[in-house]
Amino acid sequence: MPKNPTEFAKLLDSKFTIPGTNIRFGIDPIIGLIPGAGDVFAGVISLYFLIQAAMLGGKASVLGRMFLNILMDVLIGSIPVLGDFFDIYWKANLRNARILDELQEHPEQTTSESRLWIWFVVIQFVVILLGIILFFGWVVAELVGLLF
Repeated sequence: MPKNPTEFAKLLDSKFTIPGTNIRFGIDPIIGLIPGAGDVFAGVISLYFLIQAAMLGGKASVLGRMFLNILMDVLIGSIPVLGDFFDIYWKANLRNARILDELQEHPEQTTSESRLWIWFVVIQFVVILLGIILFFGWVVAELVGLLF
């Protein structure tokens, strides 16, 4: 296992630069190019940071925040073409390495910030879900109105 999580995260997310730009990427988006299993395999590699946080005694909110970073990377990264650009932007491993560093330096503050972050994500999810339900309700009402 890597001795320095931050260096490992850089290898995965920002080791290389696209010539003539400031756009950095690592081997994570390259692995993600493998059809079908690439993003899942990259997600499994990303679990390293989550396991390290658990070994440090990270609370459920911290582990949940890190897991959501990985989950977004895997799910959105799996979308052809769009996912490849998202992988270059999101950099879940660098995010999780940062959380891991913060957990080592300021465990209570990191836990509090993670709780707030998870509540923010839950609220966004509920709002999006309600929006979808309302949209489909409106579509059904319009279709019923056209029929009668």
